[in-house]
Amino acid sequence: MSFFQGISRCETLHSGGEAQIYKLWNGSRTYALKWYGEGISVDSKAIELLQSNRFDGVFRVLETGVRSRRPYMVYDYIEGVVSDKLSPMSLAVALRSLRLVVRALQSMSRAGVHHGDLNPSNIVFGLDGRPVLIDCGIVGPGTLAFAAPERIQGAKADEKSDLYSLGLLLYRWIAGEDLLKADSFDGFAEAGASIDSIDPNALLFGKLDTLSNLGGDVSCLSKLSPIWKGLLRVDPEDRVEDFDELDELLEIAFDGICGAVAWENENVRFQKIIAEKNGTDCRGEENFGIILPEFAEKKVFWTTKKLLLLSIFVVVLSCVVLFLVLNTGSSGVDETGAQMLLKSRAIEQGLQTESVDSGTASLPENVLESLPMPGLDSSVNENE
Repeated sequence: MSFFQGISRCETLHSGGEAQIYKLWNGSRTYALKWYGEGISVDSKAIELLQSNRFDGVFRVLETGVRSRRPYMVYDYIEGVVSDKLSPMSLAVALRSLRLVVRALQSMSRAGVHHGDLNPSNIVFGLDGRPVLIDCGIVGPGTLAFAAPERIQGAKADEKSDLYSLGLLLYRWIAGEDLLKADSFDGFAEAGASIDSIDPNALLFGKLDTLSNLGGDVSCLSKLSPIWKGLLRVDPEDRVEDFDELDELLEIAFDGICGAVAWENENVRFQKIIAEKNGTDCRGEENFGIILPEFAEKKVFWTTKKLLLLSIFVVVLSCVVLFLVLNTGSSGVDETGAQMLLKSRAIEQGLQTESVDSGTASLPENVLESLPMPGLDSSVNENE
């Protein structure tokens, strides 16, 4: 049975040029439907791996397919807030959260899956404050403001390209705005090609007075320098070797900025922010409705369960009828036939005698009345 046959309600969460995202209700359970625009394709191998494997911190793909020449993906709805609505974040939250994202990417990479479109909209923070990766496996460079230079040039996603995107993601979380800005594909290609000459710390320093999350502490920014140098490089070979090395850099920076007690307080504050913003994606009642026509499925009356119950009922009914037939006390067809044979012989003899005496013969009027009828108790005939 199709997944969409049980959907009773639909809500529009996002509608953009690349895709539309909907929240679906199936009874008390909720799911997300992402329906891509025409011309966009996904890596079927990556999606299959996501369907057959469970990775901590990564969404669970339930169904994929194509409707109206547009690919779609259904996954568990994550109760929480998309990360682009939570920035700017404190340095401690940004570093800690990026470490969790890195661990999720590590497990995916070991299975041969790379995200390929790491950006703030594809990371959802649950109510527990932990990030969850969504929307993996897109073919193409993905969101240009977060795409590695080699991805813009047509290269496939790999660990190195995801590492580059993580650097841009970290900056967005801290600064509250994108590091690279452009109005066109070529503009983003040029901005990415000059990334080596950009100093993220200098840009953040200029925001110390406006960003309360930085706390006005310049020394904290210096602890981020190894991370920028290890990620935001044009040549993939100049970036850190792998996710393990990045995790070490993030751990060092986090320990230098935030202690254990300070982190507990900061984490509680961050979870309160998520709880306050949870559900703010809803834009009003006009975004609610039934499932999209392209995904509407005709309900099948004779489901497998109903057919099984009907079969059981027929078998039970047949057994009851057979039992009644075998145990009834009425005269059966065989008994009636035998008595008819005996009477016919007697009548035949009587007719022959009568025809000899009078030259005519007739059938006695009460001959049929004396025969037992099938299905009637023979004792009734005797009494009558």
